[in-house]
Amino acid sequence: MKTLSFLLGTLLILPTSLLAADTKPPFEVRLWESTAPGSEGVQDKEKVVERGDGKTLIDRSISDTVIPTLTVHLPNKQKEPTAAVVIVPGGGLTRAVIDKEGNDLARLLSQAGIAGLVLKFRNAKTSTTFNGIEVMEADIRRAIRLTRFHASDWNINPQRVGTFGFSAGGIVAVTPLIHPIGERPDHQDRIDRLSSEVAFFGGAYPLLSMQTEVAGAGYQKLLFGEKPTKDQINKYSAELHITPNMPPAFVAHALDDKGVLAENSLRFESAYKKAGVRIRTFFRDTGGHGYGIRNMGAPINQWVNSYMIWIQEQ
Repeated sequence: MKTLSFLLGTLLILPTSLLAADTKPPFEVRLWESTAPGSEGVQDKEKVVERGDGKTLIDRSISDTVIPTLTVHLPNKQKEPTAAVVIVPGGGLTRAVIDKEGNDLARLLSQAGIAGLVLKFRNAKTSTTFNGIEVMEADIRRAIRLTRFHASDWNINPQRVGTFGFSAGGIVAVTPLIHPIGERPDHQDRIDRLSSEVAFFGGAYPLLSMQTEVAGAGYQKLLFGEKPTKDQINKYSAELHITPNMPPAFVAHALDDKGVLAENSLRFESAYKKAGVRIRTFFRDTGGHGYGIRNMGAPINQWVNSYMIWIQEQ
């Protein structure tokens, strides 16, 4: 725990780029070796926009992804198999804020002895194509299965694989939690034979409900098209699917968040408590939206300290 205490103490004063001294170099792997299912014939060309200076502050926004990948951050010299967190960045489901809401947290996790894997997923909508929830759900489930497939090579405990979602990425990250799919031994693809169930779930200012008064019509259309049905909306509203046998969860949210309403996390917390399931929350009155793990000078920015302690217990 000494290492973790050091990390938490330095997190808020050191640039994120300086926090990776004790980790293995990250590497990127494709989710599928060939064309990802559902992207046959798609002609989009991936776009990368650097919103930082590209040196001391890396903050890329990636859109029009056709080839989904995992960027893998592994601990260095870890003797026992570690837990793994598959991170789904935010970006309104039309892009991925891959560093601020992905690699930054993965790097911190790896320094604390936990594998962090950042999902570059195919968004709900690209310049040419409507993907909806089906393609995004396929990507997160494949990412979890791929992590289990490489568990031995990456020194990961396959029973300790979970997800984390930032902002709109929350609805993608939470889907394997609320709709678990176990092993499928008869599947032709050896990776897809594995379970996409999760051992835990976490989210920072996460989108977790598709109810109109919480998500708004815009997210509903991104997931389901122009005419969402009640069944679709209810299926992807996490608070309606919490049962007593759920894995533990963590959520952080500022109550003044206008980007993704805190009601998402409040309803999720209420459902967890009603079911008698363990959940840790980090709510603060102010802080807004989109801060990632970086210190913006608000109390809400301390959420990552609470999360890092919590994840060590999972």
